[in-house]
Amino acid sequence: MPKKFEMVLKSIEIKNFRNHIHTKLEFSENLNLFVGGNAQGKTSILEAISYLCLTKSFNANSDSYVLNFNAKFFEVLGTFELDNGNEVTVKVNFENGQGKRIFLNKENVEKFAIVVHKFPIVILSPRSKDVVQGTPEDRRKFFDLAIAQLSSVYVDDILNYKKVLKQRNRILNAIASEDVKLEQGLDLLNVWDEEFINYAAKVTFRKVKFMNDFILFFKKAYSNFSAGEDAEIKYLTQVEVDVQDDFEVIKNKFEVALKKLRSEEIRRGVTLIGPHRDEYVFEINGHEVKRFASQGQMKTFLVALTMAKFFYLKEKKSETPILLLDDAFDELDVERAKKLISFVGNVGQVFITATDLNVLSGIEGEFKMKKFIVKLGTVNDA
Repeated sequence: MPKKFEMVLKSIEIKNFRNHIHTKLEFSENLNLFVGGNAQGKTSILEAISYLCLTKSFNANSDSYVLNFNAKFFEVLGTFELDNGNEVTVKVNFENGQGKRIFLNKENVEKFAIVVHKFPIVILSPRSKDVVQGTPEDRRKFFDLAIAQLSSVYVDDILNYKKVLKQRNRILNAIASEDVKLEQGLDLLNVWDEEFINYAAKVTFRKVKFMNDFILFFKKAYSNFSAGEDAEIKYLTQVEVDVQDDFEVIKNKFEVALKKLRSEEIRRGVTLIGPHRDEYVFEINGHEVKRFASQGQMKTFLVALTMAKFFYLKEKKSETPILLLDDAFDELDVERAKKLISFVGNVGQVFITATDLNVLSGIEGEFKMKKFIVKLGTVNDA
């Protein structure tokens, strides 16, 4: 019987990354557990893995933040085995003053979205709670990343949309503050409106299609963790759209809406519709999670989102996602933790950080597992 391949990260080499001066590791294709106290460097390993898949950290807003204090550069090198059995190397190099470079099989990659699309990854960390409890922007980022991992074209559309939005807001602000005459400002707006409508419609069209598919994965995941409750995700836009709407229909809706809002946008000096103002409302039994749910329900909702994303990407892409669980078990009770591992433990590669070596006791025998002890930026087999 031929070997069944799943995408796995076989090894990693980290230089000058946080408190890791030079760390080389080989991983299990199943579970990998990193144990250590706070600030010892276990989360940094997961951050380094996220650089290989997302070209950035899930835990820092700037590349310079992960650079070792005494170093001028950091480097992360990883070797993947893909679902088809081929090996691929990814190298991320950052130098102060020079910026970041990505290499795929030693070839320089100009568009980072290529890497994001190629190496799917799903992350559950303390920061993830912002998706449920945080701002609309936190929720938009979560879903935008999921779509970006499916489509590198979507990344281009989002970036172009943001550029056009910035120009449009600049013009509206100039009109509102009377820095430019109204007639001149309106002429400039007309120039940018066509592009704005085009990219707004492209992004919205893709989001609607995505959510129509994703919600089925989410409901199934949530029912596995909390039977008897009805969980829902509502995607809200200023322009009312439907899953049956094609691209041209959505474009027309944006065009009509912009005309209606023209005077109000000029008065306020800002664009009032578009994907940058979208919201995702999470509900359990008809009540908004952020306002009415218990801490346990919020945790369950977040875990279900994570699992839904994992299995959604697994089905839609040709590669099995890697799962990072950073201190996730501090947020979960024993039963939910066991369910989480049982769902993904036999279908993909999982990287887990914890402060207790026995965090997975009782289920160890069910999976291939490799344990590491992390202390002051050094890593040893447990």
